[in-house]
Parts: sequence; C-alpha cells; structure tokens
Amino acid sequence: MSSLANELIMRLGTFRSLGMMTEFNSAFIDTSPFIYFIERSDAYFDRMKLWFSEAYEQGKLLVTSPVTVEEYSSFHFRSKKFEYVHAFRAFVSDMEISVRNIDFSIGLLAAELRAKYSGIKAMDALQLASAIQNHCEVFLTNDKQLRQVEEIKVLLVEEL
Repeated sequence: MSSLANELIMRLGTFRSLGMMTEFNSAFIDTSPFIYFIERSDAYFDRMKLWFSEAYEQGKLLVTSPVTVEEYSSFHFRSKKFEYVHAFRAFVSDMEISVRNIDFSIGLLAAELRAKYSGIKAMDALQLASAIQNHCEVFLTNDKQLRQVEEIKVLLVEEL
C-alpha cells in the first residue's frame, strides 16, 4: 500500500464534517482533486483527505478515466517527477478507484455536451460523458464552468 493511501486509511474517522458531500453511491473524480491530495495542496489537501477518507470508509464507488491519468501524469513525466506518477498510480490502486475506458458512445455524448454547453473543452466533455455513461451520481472537480451541466451533479472541491 502506498504511504499516501496508508496515511489516509490510518486517519479514517479523524474528521467528520462533510455530511451531504458524501451522500452518493458513485462519484467521478476529475484531475484536480487528485492533484490537491497527492501534491498536498495548501488550500485543498485537508478537504480532499476528508472526502477520500469518507468515500473509502463508506464503500463509495469511485471512478475516473484515462483522461485523468494523462492529465495528471504528463506534467510529471515532462518535469521528470516520476515519484508523483508512482504515488498517483498507487493511490488509485489502493483506493480501488476504477479507471473506465472511453468508447464510441462516450465520445458521442461528449460531442453532444460540447454542442449544448458553451465553453466546455473537449477533455472536460469526455470526463463528463464518462461520468454520465458510467452512471456516476456526482462529478468532483474544481472547474466552476462545469456547473452549467445539468446531466450530473457537479461538486466543487472549494465548496466541500
């Protein structure tokens, strides 16, 4: 088990304040929550630690996509900070976060979302479509623009 996941699991029950923010059965996790937790963001690390802890403790289905893997890892490969890529991989594995593939139907739904909502970027549309097609109840991100999407409940990390 990675040290980050081990630390998280060791501290389960330390905090209890999210309440309704973990009232779901399945959640799609965008890239930013992983960055905040794994890289120990000053602004959001504690919130993400609590959110991941409660989701894990309550047996929530956590989902992400290869887009998240690419977005998180590419910067660290470029800057040769391989320890972050390894920590990310270990955390996803230890937390049993499901990485769901993107297929033709997700691509079509992403195109529909981009056509319907102004300013949605292609990668964001793929993430949202993946969440919707995989029947996730919430989409955890910190991208305020995605709040306009009505097909899934968007949770912002800053509001946890």
